[in-house]
Amino acid sequence: MKKIVSIIAVTLLLIVVSCGSEPAKSPGEVAIELYTALTSGEADGVKNNIYIADSIQRNVFMSYIDIAFASEQYRDNVKDFEASYSAVDETVNGNNAEVTLVGVGPLNQKLRITVKLLKIDGEWKVDGDHGVWHR
Repeated sequence: MKKIVSIIAVTLLLIVVSCGSEPAKSPGEVAIELYTALTSGEADGVKNNIYIADSIQRNVFMSYIDIAFASEQYRDNVKDFEASYSAVDETVNGNNAEVTLVGVGPLNQKLRITVKLLKIDGEWKVDGDHGVWHR
């Protein structure tokens, strides 16, 4: 009887834990979230979705994001812009992924962007060291 109670308790605990946590985002969702944040002035969206290995470079990048997003020119460029990106290709190979995004940028330019991602502590992050280029 104790064994059955233990099994039920563990099962209920797993159900509660799984209901309380959000499912992990796919590489495509992370790439879209990062580019939407970049073109909407959402610094936290950029910072939460990018990985830069070197702590000094990471700190410098995060400071530049804050400075850039605060600039008048940036605000003018993204004013009234509604980001709309789609992941048209997603390749996952273990803890590495590559996503191709298409969309239109805030200056009305057509974009086709290839994004590299890494799985860090179970979550996908854009590889800020090697991860982004336009085709």
